[in-house]
Amino acid sequence: MAQKQRKTTNKAPMKVLVLITLALVIVMGALLFVVNSGGSTTTLEDAPPIEDVPTAGDEAAPVSIVEFGDYKCPACLSWDHEIVPQLYNDYVDNGEASLSFYNYIGFGEESLQASLAAQTVYEEAPDQYWNFHHALFQQTGQHESQVTVDLLLDVAEEHAPAVDQDELETAIVNEEALSQLEHDHSVIEEFNVQATPTIMVNDQLIDDPFDYDEIQEVIDEELAAAES
Repeated sequence: MAQKQRKTTNKAPMKVLVLITLALVIVMGALLFVVNSGGSTTTLEDAPPIEDVPTAGDEAAPVSIVEFGDYKCPACLSWDHEIVPQLYNDYVDNGEASLSFYNYIGFGEESLQASLAAQTVYEEAPDQYWNFHHALFQQTGQHESQVTVDLLLDVAEEHAPAVDQDELETAIVNEEALSQLEHDHSVIEEFNVQATPTIMVNDQLIDDPFDYDEIQEVIDEELAAAES
């Protein structure tokens, strides 16, 4: 399929974000956060909202797990491959927790195009979004991977076949989902997210997103608090 000329836009979404791609320790704004004495999590003033963002599991679950991620981020690919299946198995599939995703645009045009495609799939075929989401990470999160419109269409054709290919291409080229990505960016700014993957469990920021024992401990504490 011939690739159309990208539409020039006067908008400059998310260009002010600085992404430390492989960082596992996130420095957060002192005015927004209060650090726990234990040092393994950071307590926020509030939990990120999950309305109108892709969410797996029961949105009314007592625990909300939120990932701020970038499809071009190798660390996010690792988190999606290593941690997410455990979360599904232990908490999401049984209704105890939900898992939501915010788009962080940290690698310029390639991150933007990948997020535009994912958001379009979510809007057009939400039941196929997560299959597309995980498959997209496998294609775009590798070191030296290159995101193109043709690649995004190929992933969608296999993992989100309900989405019309021509309409998806037009949506990517014309940045039709840009307003939702700008909404994601506003939440990213509100919570002072500075690296990916950043993981929050309810109002708790996980300091090391690859420490599953820590994540599990926080989730169990939140579940216990919800039952008390």
